[in-house]
Amino acid sequence: MPAAEYFDADTGVVDARIYCDEAIYRRELDRVFGRCWLYLAHESQIPSPGHFVTACMAEDPVVVVRQRDGTVAGFLNQCRHRGMRVCRLDYGRANGFVCSYHGWGYGIDGQLVSVPQERSAYQGRLDKSHWGLIRIPRIESYKGLIFGCWAEDVPSLAEYLGSFAWYMDGFLDRVEGGTEILGDPHKWTIRCNWKLPAEQFCSDMYHAATTHQSAVQVMAADNYDSQVQGFRGIQGVQFSDRGHGGGAVEASAPTPNVWYEPAAQRWLYDTFPQVEKRLGTMRASRFAGHNTVFPNLSFLVGTQTLRVWHPRGPDAVEVWAWLLVDRAAPQSAKEGFRLGAVRAFGPAGLLEQDDTENWTTVQCGLKGVMGRRSSFNLTMGKGNEFRREGLPGALNSIVSETAARGFYQRWADLMSSESWGEVERLRCERDETPR
Repeated sequence: MPAAEYFDADTGVVDARIYCDEAIYRRELDRVFGRCWLYLAHESQIPSPGHFVTACMAEDPVVVVRQRDGTVAGFLNQCRHRGMRVCRLDYGRANGFVCSYHGWGYGIDGQLVSVPQERSAYQGRLDKSHWGLIRIPRIESYKGLIFGCWAEDVPSLAEYLGSFAWYMDGFLDRVEGGTEILGDPHKWTIRCNWKLPAEQFCSDMYHAATTHQSAVQVMAADNYDSQVQGFRGIQGVQFSDRGHGGGAVEASAPTPNVWYEPAAQRWLYDTFPQVEKRLGTMRASRFAGHNTVFPNLSFLVGTQTLRVWHPRGPDAVEVWAWLLVDRAAPQSAKEGFRLGAVRAFGPAGLLEQDDTENWTTVQCGLKGVMGRRSSFNLTMGKGNEFRREGLPGALNSIVSETAARGFYQRWADLMSSESWGEVERLRCERDETPR
């Protein structure tokens, strides 16, 4: 599959078929989700041996378990006998997993340890050592976020994240003690292709002034001035590296969003001096920002939502959204962050509904013959990229599409390459490494 057939980096044009074609989607599951680092869980969810959470790697269900030696392992959540899930709970603590279909039992290390009627049914000829759960071969973590990958040849997680890790620290490492997941995730399904929300969180501040202005005015104080405090004329930078991307409002002091609760705002103001000392002014004051770790992990700085866009066919995505907060924050601040996140970006959040309406309407337009044959313009800011001392990655105005082009370039490279070595060769030939 030639990369330029669906995304032309020279012109910044993307073929609409990538959002609706079944064959392209099946290839994505193999070439993208089968080879990239995918978010699985947060360290705080599995604190002790035996603690587990169930997750998804695209359409593959998995279970992530803290091992007895403190390490983390992950397995395909599929019994090796007839394919039934061996774990039916979202999270918990266990000494092992037993399939509810025929009763095969597995240890938390994935080894097959018991088979009902093994002696009479298999006459002692079943070699249990060959029939353990399928293990996720690569698992690594960054600042509390646990990732897994099916591909043995994938670069290390640190190499994969590249310079984007510098921006992630403003979300994950503000204060001593790091972060924790607060409560259970919200889960809901949107009838759109997974790339629409993933790319928006990666690159699109442009939509905010049109899409979200009314929602912001509803939540704002009586003296709210949309020209001063709103999205129009917003100043900031967009950054891109290795398909990851985001945007940040540039400020020299905390500028919390209008949906913040007072207790959450106080925590940001009170901790600003120590965060500035720890991370510098840029990351300490970055309380508004959108981000995507390629391919499908997104987070909003300030709103504290961490979410995965799980693909469910070419025209559906299942959203799993968590609240991620500073572990050291007082309970009042954590509750304030929770209320703000639910109000703005929960499944019934005011801004979330705005976005969902856009994505589902776009997807509806791709059902027609001509809609599928169309192409979309991603040329905003093309040729205006720059570098700045102290800010890694390729940069542009926050209202641009540099990160979107980077997102689709990494997608196209993976879709057309046979190995990670080839993907990295293509990246180096374009000289994408930040200087």
